[in-house]
Amino acid sequence: MARPRIPAPRFITLTLLASLGPCAVLGYFAASGRLDAGAAIAGALFCVASLGLMVRYGLGDVYRILQFSESLARDGGGGSVPESMTGLFPEFSEAVALIREAWERDRGHLDARAGSAEMLLENLPHPLIILDKGRQILRSTQGARSMFGKVSTDADLSSVTRNPEMLAAVDRVLAGETYHELVEFDIRFPADRSLNAQVQSLPGPRADGSAAVVAFYDVTEIRHVQRMRSDFVANASHELRTPLSVLNGCIKTLRGPARDDAEGTEKFLGMMEMHTGRMTGLIEDLLSLSRIELNENTPPNDHVNIDEALSTVIATLEVPATERSIEIVSEPGPGNRVLAGDRVEIVQLLRNLVENAIKYSDEKSQVRIVTRESPGPHGRNEGEFLEIAIIDQGAGIAAEHLPRLTERFYRVDTARSREMGGTGLGLAIVKHIVNRHRGTLEIESVEGEGSTFRAFLPISKP
Repeated sequence: MARPRIPAPRFITLTLLASLGPCAVLGYFAASGRLDAGAAIAGALFCVASLGLMVRYGLGDVYRILQFSESLARDGGGGSVPESMTGLFPEFSEAVALIREAWERDRGHLDARAGSAEMLLENLPHPLIILDKGRQILRSTQGARSMFGKVSTDADLSSVTRNPEMLAAVDRVLAGETYHELVEFDIRFPADRSLNAQVQSLPGPRADGSAAVVAFYDVTEIRHVQRMRSDFVANASHELRTPLSVLNGCIKTLRGPARDDAEGTEKFLGMMEMHTGRMTGLIEDLLSLSRIELNENTPPNDHVNIDEALSTVIATLEVPATERSIEIVSEPGPGNRVLAGDRVEIVQLLRNLVENAIKYSDEKSQVRIVTRESPGPHGRNEGEFLEIAIIDQGAGIAAEHLPRLTERFYRVDTARSREMGGTGLGLAIVKHIVNRHRGTLEIESVEGEGSTFRAFLPISKP
């Protein structure tokens, strides 16, 4: 440690105060004739010099300890605690040593806590961004970097999102106009998402300069579900409105122009029967879908023999297949043929898939049902599965339609689907049954060649 500089006025003042007593005694002896004046002056000078030396070393001890204390407060006080060179103030050194020991212990605790807090913040999955008063990014969590791709420290928040409503809300909080803001906005990069952003001011001033924190919530799935629910209500209403309108028209016609027309009456009664059946089928499918969704998080624990279920389905669909000269061919493979599942739902799954294949296959063609043991979709070795493939020889489905086939009321050819009596819910029911059974559904199709629907369902283990 550098030698401390002692202020001259303080050194002179303390030296004179220390010398005042001895010099007064020497003056008294000289005045009373007991001591020669020259000797008294020499004695006074000696006292001043010797006491000045003692004051200098004593003050040096004090200022060394003071200098070390300032260094301790500023940056932790590197080096050892200075010892008293005169032995006059050993307590000072001991007290400073105790202070330094306590400071280092507390600093260690604070560093450990700060490190833990920093690590916790760094690895939080929840997207958070901390800003200073100038809207510069101080810190961000792993969740924020995953959501936005790249979040650069010391960059403006606009480097993350340029949404004007979002930035305006942050500016209002930083300006102190409000303590809290909630904004909803969309981003397009790195992926299309709907976000809620909660901007909250931080009490300050803070040592790290942080002034506000922005928490982001991904509400994409919630908005998607809301849109699906809205679309579902609209589509269901539309699907019911059409047959009801036909029924209403038939009733008015039968009461009016066709009252005495036997042939017309028979025709309109046939139309009423067809549309009543269509409404009945729609309502039954809606109830089935609702029931399956209600139990979707509870996997079934019964045992279903796939061959028995297929026999039931093939027997049920034999008439419509014969009407179109379509042959249903079952190709069972070796191995375990028992599924872990719900028999009613498995039969409904098979019926929906085979019935669709019959409807959309060309006349005088085949519908193949291939069942075999499988390691799972794409051979991922997810355990033992039974692969059920329904293969038709129809016109095929364009690639852009495949991702949406299992959506409710989605139809590739609306007119043809309604003409064949489809409700638009068959594949949605299949998807939810597969999900409940912890399976996977795959759809492949080539235009002009046909389509293949594969369901991978877990095999029952003894």
